[in-house]
Amino acid sequence: MKFKAGEIVTLKHYSIDNNNRGIVSETFSEGVIIKPEKDFLIYSFFDSDPVVIGYENENIINLCESTVSFIDYKENSFTLTINNIQSIKNKRITQRFPVSLCAYIINDNAQIFSYIRNISLDGLSLCSKQEFKKGDVFSINTRMANIDLNFKARIVWKNVSKVGFEYGLEFYSANPEFSDTLERCIELLRLDQELAVNRLKYDFEPIKRIIQRRVIMN
Repeated sequence: MKFKAGEIVTLKHYSIDNNNRGIVSETFSEGVIIKPEKDFLIYSFFDSDPVVIGYENENIINLCESTVSFIDYKENSFTLTINNIQSIKNKRITQRFPVSLCAYIINDNAQIFSYIRNISLDGLSLCSKQEFKKGDVFSINTRMANIDLNFKARIVWKNVSKVGFEYGLEFYSANPEFSDTLERCIELLRLDQELAVNRLKYDFEPIKRIIQRRVIMN
C-alpha cells in the first residue's frame, strides 16, 4: 500500500451514484484516514460499509477494496481498513472486482438488505445482518453500472463480521446471457473508475485547497 498524506483519492460508496473524492490525512499499516471533499458524505457511511478507493501510483491506477472501521463526525473524517488492492490494468481483475453495491436477498418472500464488497464472473462477497447456512441458495437483486441484475447464488463459505455475517457465494445455474451482462457491467465500472482517477490530475490543486480550507475552519 503506497498512500501518502495529502493525496487526493476517489471514493465509491453504495449510497451515492457518482464517485466522490477525499484527501488522505493519515496512513497506517492496515488503512487510511480520509477527509471527504463534501462535508455531508460521512453521514451516508456506516460501520463496516464497503468503500472502493481509487488512486494512481507511478502512472498505474489502483482500486482498493476497503471497509469503514471508524467515523469521526467532529473531524469530518473516516478510517478505512484496506482489504485488497488491485491494479486496474490487471488482466485478472474481473475475477475479483472491488465494488460497493446495495443488494437485496429474496428469501421466503422477504427482501433482506445487504451489500456486495466484490464480485467476479464466478461469484461475489456479500455482507448481511441475517444469518444463513452454508449451501443455502437464494435470489439476489442489485444494480450495477445502471443495469439491474437478478440472479441466484449459493453460499460456499461464511464468516462472522463486525456487524453481521460475510458470505462467499457462487452463481447458481447462471446462463451465458447473465455472464455476458455481468462482464459488461464490470467493464463499465472499470472504465468509470479509471475516468474518475484520471480526472484527479486536473482537479487535484482546487480540491486540495477546498478540503484544506475546511480543515482550518473546523
